[in-house]
Amino acid sequence: MQADMIKFFSIQRQIFGVCTCCGEIFRLSDTQVYLKEKPADDWMDKLDASELRLEKQEDKLQEQKNEIQATAREKGRKQAMRSVKKVDKVFTPNKLNPDDAKVIFHPVDYVVFNGMKEKPELKNIIFLDRKVKDKGQKAIQKSVEKTISKENYEWITVHVAEDGKVEYR
Repeated sequence: MQADMIKFFSIQRQIFGVCTCCGEIFRLSDTQVYLKEKPADDWMDKLDASELRLEKQEDKLQEQKNEIQATAREKGRKQAMRSVKKVDKVFTPNKLNPDDAKVIFHPVDYVVFNGMKEKPELKNIIFLDRKVKDKGQKAIQKSVEKTISKENYEWITVHVAEDGKVEYR
């Protein structure tokens, strides 16, 4: 009897039909057969409905969690900036955002892309270096200043592909 039952369901998986409404192919074993009216929900229908309700609630909770995290992240950033202002003796006094600064140390200490963090549009680019006493470093600072004032520079974009090919634009 058990073998006959297994054989019966196995055969149903191999019988296919075509839906008269939409033309989709379906397995006989996947159909829900009923006459005139849809039958009353059984335990599986109730379980599916409960799972759907839970998924919706999880999505709603995830959205709330994301909003709370975004608010906390922003609050943390503001608090961090207040802390940075207390100890920063370079950028904040010059009304520069420390996040805009990139440390290079040589030939100058910092390149500040002023306005990069606030807006995606730069106000200007600042070469920021400490006052030096060494003649060699002073000469480099003067050279950089002179090159910029004479507009003796150019912009070249170098694109390095994943295969190592270098392309200049």
